[in-house]
Amino acid sequence: MKKTIIALAIILFAGVAFGQTLKEGGVLALHHHQVTLATGVTIDQYFDFLQDSIIAEMQKVFPKTPSKILKGIGENNQHEYGLLYYWESLELFRTYWNADGTPTEKGAAAMAQLQPLIEKLNTLGTYTQVPGDWLILDR
Repeated sequence: MKKTIIALAIILFAGVAFGQTLKEGGVLALHHHQVTLATGVTIDQYFDFLQDSIIAEMQKVFPKTPSKILKGIGENNQHEYGLLYYWESLELFRTYWNADGTPTEKGAAAMAQLQPLIEKLNTLGTYTQVPGDWLILDR
């Protein structure tokens, strides 16, 4: 019985914590990356630069947009990586990105600020990216 109560408390806590983080009408942008490292560069060096430089700067040019690096651990995505971005609302997302995926004027200005860092990242390795944007529904 005690194990059941503890399990229910953990599930309840996880549900509340998750519910406070991702809200209906929010947008998750999941960008799948396949990375080819430059000679002598480790994946840790690549992702340290991505985290410490690019994502740190993104927090400034895209305020209120938390970002996380993802690493595939499943059978079909081992050795693959992703970036996850969260926008509190579709309205906030649309201040930076048009419906066709192109940047708005504000989004283009933000990306221009990131461009020198992206060029530096490309000296550590190149990547192909498949972006995907998802509206959070409450169903």
